[in-house]
Amino acid sequence: MINQHQHIIRQFSNELQLLILLSQQHVNKAELEKIETLEKLVDWKLFFELSRKHRLLSHVVKQINKHPDIIESEIKKQLKDKQKALSKKALLYSQYLTKIHQALKEKSIPHVFFKGPLLSLELYNDIGFRDYRDIDLLVPLNHIEKARITIQDLGFGMHAPNKQLSNKQKKINYTISHHYHLKKQGLPIEIELHWNLTNPKTYFPLETKKIIEEPAYIEIGNLKLPYIPKIANISFLAAHGSIHQWYRLFWLKDFSEIIRQSKDEKIQDAWLLSQKYKLEKTFIQACMLSSLLYKSPVPAFLRKRSFPDSLIQYGLNAIGSKDLRQHGIVGKINFIGYRLKLKPDLNYHASLIVRLRTHYTDWEILPLPGYLFFLYYFLRPFFLIYKFISKK
Repeated sequence: MINQHQHIIRQFSNELQLLILLSQQHVNKAELEKIETLEKLVDWKLFFELSRKHRLLSHVVKQINKHPDIIESEIKKQLKDKQKALSKKALLYSQYLTKIHQALKEKSIPHVFFKGPLLSLELYNDIGFRDYRDIDLLVPLNHIEKARITIQDLGFGMHAPNKQLSNKQKKINYTISHHYHLKKQGLPIEIELHWNLTNPKTYFPLETKKIIEEPAYIEIGNLKLPYIPKIANISFLAAHGSIHQWYRLFWLKDFSEIIRQSKDEKIQDAWLLSQKYKLEKTFIQACMLSSLLYKSPVPAFLRKRSFPDSLIQYGLNAIGSKDLRQHGIVGKINFIGYRLKLKPDLNYHASLIVRLRTHYTDWEILPLPGYLFFLYYFLRPFFLIYKFISKK
C-alpha cells in the first residue's frame, strides 16, 4: 500500500491541507506548527472556495476559537461572518422542520427525517453547525403525493420535476428517481421528499417502511421528531459518501464523528447491515478515509482486513479535485465504472442501466401525449447529446 499520508502532503494543495487540519476535532502541537506554516503560504481566496466546496466552515471557526493565536484577524472575521450567516439560516430551517413534521402528523402521513438539520443536532448538538442545503425526509411511496401536496400547502413549489406529471409519468418517475425536490418561495429553504433512500433503490435497498416503523427520535423544543435509526444511519452515511466519492469532506467528517460517538455493537451491526447489502467496500472506504484524514478509530473487526489501494485512492482523488462533478463523456464513463465496482451485485448493475432509459427532463424538453410515451425510449440518446451540447 502506498503511504497515504505522503500522498496527502504531495498531492493536496496547501489550502486543502490547512482546511483538513482546521477541521480536526483536536490538533496537537506538531499540527499547530504545521498550521502556522501553512497559513503563510495559502491563497485565502482559494481557501474560502474550498471551505464552501467541502462545507467545513463551522469546524474551522470552532478550531480558531480554540486557538486564538492562529490565523490573522481579518481572515478570522471573514470566517466568523460567514459562519454567522449559516446559523441564521439554521433558524429558518428548524422552524420549517417542525412545521413540516406537524403538518404531516396531522394528516397521518408516516415519515422520518435524515441527514440535514437533525444530523447536525445528533452529531454536534447544534442544529446550525452543519452546512446543509435541504431538509431530507422519507415517506412511503403510497403516501408520497399526499405528502407532496401537504408540503406545497406550506408555500413550497416543485423544483424537480418542475412540471406537472401525468399519472403514467409519475409511475415511471418513481422507478427512475428517488425524491421530489421542492423550494420555499421567497426563502432559501429546500426540501428533498424521498420515497427511497438512494437512487437506484438496489444500491441501499433497506425498505422505507422498515425505517419508518422503527425510528429514532430527536427532540427540538417540546417536539420529538422521527429520525433514521442509528444502525441504518451509520451504514447509509458510508454508502452515501462513497457513491459520491467523498468529494465533499463534510460527509467524511460526519462519518468520523458518528463512529466516534457510537458504541462498538452499533458499529458492528452497521457493518453487518452493509454486508447484507453487499456494501462492504463503502463501509471499509468510509472507515479508512475517516481514520486517515480525521483520526477516527478503525473498528477492530476491520483492522486486519485487506482492501485494494484504489478504494482509498478514489476518495483521495475526489477530495483533492476542484471539480465537484464528473464532467464530460470520459468523466461520466469513469464514474459509472466506479459505481459498478463499488457493489458487486447483478440487480444493482442492471438497475443502473435500466433507470437510464428515460428521464423527466426529457419529458420537459419534448412533451408527448401518453399514447406516444414509448418514443422517449428511442429518443433517449438524442436527448443526452442535446443536453451535453447545451451545457457547453
